[in-house]
Amino acid sequence: MPRTDEDILRAVMRRCTEDVHAPASIAAQVVSHQRRRDRRGRILTLTATTAALGTAAGVVALVPRQAAQSPGAHPARPAITLTAAQRTLYRLSSAAANASPGEGRYAVMKEIQDNYQRTSVIDSVTGDVWTYQQGAGVPAELPVARHDSPTQAQFAAMPTDPSALRALLISQYDQQQEQVGAAMAAQLKQKDKILRRPHGPAVRPLRLTADDKVFEQANLLLWNPLVPPALRSAVFRVLAATPGVQVNSHARDDRGRPAVEISWFDRVTSDTLATFEDPATTRMLEQTDTSTPAAVNGQTSSTGRDLYLSITRTSSVPPNPYR
Repeated sequence: MPRTDEDILRAVMRRCTEDVHAPASIAAQVVSHQRRRDRRGRILTLTATTAALGTAAGVVALVPRQAAQSPGAHPARPAITLTAAQRTLYRLSSAAANASPGEGRYAVMKEIQDNYQRTSVIDSVTGDVWTYQQGAGVPAELPVARHDSPTQAQFAAMPTDPSALRALLISQYDQQQEQVGAAMAAQLKQKDKILRRPHGPAVRPLRLTADDKVFEQANLLLWNPLVPPALRSAVFRVLAATPGVQVNSHARDDRGRPAVEISWFDRVTSDTLATFEDPATTRMLEQTDTSTPAAVNGQTSSTGRDLYLSITRTSSVPPNPYR
């Protein structure tokens, strides 16, 4: 279930001692990891006016070849050669654009998350989220998270022009990190006050590139079943124009289903994010987050995994399937 910023900050504080500020590297990694794993559906809601944020981001365009040029005509524009990864992403974009929008007010996502089963129900009108779980040491049902996801209407208001969408994703990431940074600084200041010590310097977040921010936010959009076909199609086009995106068109998810794996290695946090999409429908099959810590004290890489068994729509909130 998505957590609050306060929960994330508590995770940061647990990583530091009682009298030392959390180092910037630890704090930023904890915040980044927690937000990915626990708040995947949480994207800052901006209005349709954000379409004005269009930039000159380099979006790949298919340019037809021109045969012969008449005298005085402008020279033919050279055709752009797409990479295999870009061709795959454009095929996913076309498939997403032709998909039918979901019917039914509630999106129901059944998954296996790490070692337990989970069913999430998202209200497309209000953004409320219900979470049911089954597994050792986890509660069978969590409190309803009010307005935890953007609504279907809010997603529909987001721009589908790739340049404008890319700019919006970067802006959203920056706003989210600014909010978390401010909350973290307040927590540290309060702790200094309680311990009666001088307030130390604020924690500075790790410097991510614009492409890092785009992939992380795009990953969140691909997760949410309320994203309409046109917007989902635009996400794939944005990824096709983002250097560093890796694509494996012959992958399989953890259940053995054929999938297109889209991944990104974050050189700052040493995390690899990956999303597995159905090649025919572009429905999300799985998402993984692999952390690769420095090889000290015998630490090894670890992978958080969300394997989606089904994503459906219904007209009413279903009961807890695990009771």
